Amino acid sequence: MAKRKKKNAFTLVSLFVVMVILLGVYFWYGNREKSSDTEDDDTEQKENITVATIDTEQAQSIHYVGKDADITFILQDGTWISENDPNRPIHQDRVKNMLNLVKEINARRIVSENAENLAEYGLNQPKAYLKVTLNDDTTLTLKVGDESSGISGYYGIVNDDGKVYLLNATYGTGLDYSDIEFTAVEEGPDIVAANIDYIQVLKRDGDDFEIINDKNHKYNISSDLYPWIITKPYEEMYPADTGKVSDLQSSFSNFDYQACVDYSGENLDQYGLDDPIASIYIKYFETKTETLEEPETDPKTGEEIKEKTTYVDKEYKIYVGNQDEDGDYYVRKEGSHNVYTMRKSVIDKMLEVEPFELFRSFILIPNIDNVNKVDIVIDGTTYTMEMKRNPVTNEDGEEETQVTYYYNGNEVEEEVFKDVYQKLISAKYDAKIKEDINTEGIKPYLTITYHLIDESKSPQTVSFLPYNDSFYLIDIGHPIRFFADKRQIESIAKAVMEFGRED
Repeated sequence: MAKRKKKNAFTLVSLFVVMVILLGVYFWYGNREKSSDTEDDDTEQKENITVATIDTEQAQSIHYVGKDADITFILQDGTWISENDPNRPIHQDRVKNMLNLVKEINARRIVSENAENLAEYGLNQPKAYLKVTLNDDTTLTLKVGDESSGISGYYGIVNDDGKVYLLNATYGTGLDYSDIEFTAVEEGPDIVAANIDYIQVLKRDGDDFEIINDKNHKYNISSDLYPWIITKPYEEMYPADTGKVSDLQSSFSNFDYQACVDYSGENLDQYGLDDPIASIYIKYFETKTETLEEPETDPKTGEEIKEKTTYVDKEYKIYVGNQDEDGDYYVRKEGSHNVYTMRKSVIDKMLEVEPFELFRSFILIPNIDNVNKVDIVIDGTTYTMEMKRNPVTNEDGEEETQVTYYYNGNEVEEEVFKDVYQKLISAKYDAKIKEDINTEGIKPYLTITYHLIDESKSPQTVSFLPYNDSFYLIDIGHPIRFFADKRQIESIAKAVMEFGRED
């Protein structure tokens, strides 16, 4: 019984002690919150202290030390230049940004009135140092140390007055330049992708690439629908798909440089530009619309013309050198000594073009209005589709062309004829051949020859040679490079042989 009483007494004492501790914590925390609120109020009262101001219009020199930079700028005829290297092109905006940053230096608060241990704030070896000298030789200095671990900002000293301030974060981020970032970077051309008419990529090692917009139909294989012609890497030319070329044009419209690493051009071998790995060359045009002082009359429509658009031909060429440690490329513009860097992702898109992926899918698609006869040979048997055109006069006395359609010398319906013709021109490239193939002695399974109305132009012919259970080889009179799907080719042959007959 006595033991039970002692145990109960001990329990009561323990509970009492716990309660006293909890009450103590409660009152301590409440006082701490009040104290904290008071400190915050005091801090708010001390925020936005104006430490120093200068008239930046009177600045004559700026000395900046930060990262790997230790450079002095002087103002010459309104332009900031490097004191030690006057020929260096200087990024004017970056110098002006630093100057504007110290036009009025504001601190959030004073951290220490007379700090004895500057290392505590990273101010024994500042991350940035700036000294501005005015025309009257007065100066302003600013040292920026570590970033604060509490309130956002950086520790700093202004004019070496012994006080450590908590500066706004902008003083740390705004004075964070490496030496290379002060060299001016030329802007690339403002190119509208759709205005690019010619692309050429020449490589030191590997296949060249070239594609042109044959809008004037200089070559027999282009058309209004497919004006783009791939001229390299093959000895022969191939039409390109207009939609796919549109994506390609976008890849060649961006020539934005990142940094200028050399503005003298004396050590091109250091960047691999004495013997570039590639050159990239484009032609494009710019449009300029101007209002005419006196309106003109359109000779075709008779309408009044108040504005006139002119087209100016342009070109741009760069040489591509080695890659830097980040994988980006060193480049040099034609006619310039400056060596720039360009992003790897941008250059790779230009260097890694796969010509076959740009091909127009259809092998031969002459417009039926330009064709008068088609000869089709299937396994040695010839089939002929022909159109005879004769001028006639209609009921209104107007002259028009009457077309009569024939299959193997027999007149057939226009609809059936055009259905089979549509099947003929549906033959497509399917895949690229990746190895040399000997076609000696192999006879074509199917040959299609289109005879054009314009007799000055050669007939267009394609043959399909047996290869395996999946493919036929495509022969258009050049080295054989591509496959066609076997099922599709045999479907074309079947349509010709049956010519509209129902099963």
